[in-house]
This record gives sequence, structure tokens and C-alpha cells, in this order.
Amino acid sequence: MESSPIQNEIVKTYPSSKTQKKDWDKLAAELKKEEAEEKLEGEAALNQLFQKIYSEGSDETRKAMNKSFMESGGTVLSTSWNEVAQKKVEVKPPDGMEFKKWE
Repeated sequence: MESSPIQNEIVKTYPSSKTQKKDWDKLAAELKKEEAEEKLEGEAALNQLFQKIYSEGSDETRKAMNKSFMESGGTVLSTSWNEVAQKKVEVKPPDGMEFKKWE
């Protein structure tokens, strides 16, 4: 008699007083899959892109993003540590805008 792959699969369980067990790892995998398939638009899509770049980037990429964003007052976001390591990142406001310092 052959056993099915489901019977051979080890399911992690967590302590609970409930009689019905829930596979939390499977639920987490399903949620990640849904999030990956979700199509965002506009600012939400851009925000998700930056979060992905930051989370999957190297330490140098994260340092460059943090330094460039903080020093430029949120007007520049660079992922190249070689460019931002040597000097202060200048403020570059969008076209048609001007940067004013608060006193």
C-alpha cells in the first residue's frame, strides 16, 4: 500500500487547548502568495517597490537609501553607496518647486 504525500508530510503544530489543529505555516505561505499577486496602483505600488528594494538590498544599499533620504530632506533616494558615501547629498526639489529651510 502506497502512502500519499500528505500523510508523509510533517505538519507543525503549536500548543493549543482546541481540539482542531491549524497549520499556521501553510496560512502564512498563502498570505505571502496573495500579497505577491496583489496589483497595487499609484503611490501604494511605488511604496511597495521601495520597500522591496530596501528589504532585499545589501547593507550598503540600505545605508545609501537612509543617508540620501535624510540628508536631502526626502527629495533624493539613492541606492549607490559609492555616490553618497563621500559627500553630503544635496537637496533636489521637483521641477517647478523650490526648497526653503525652516528657521
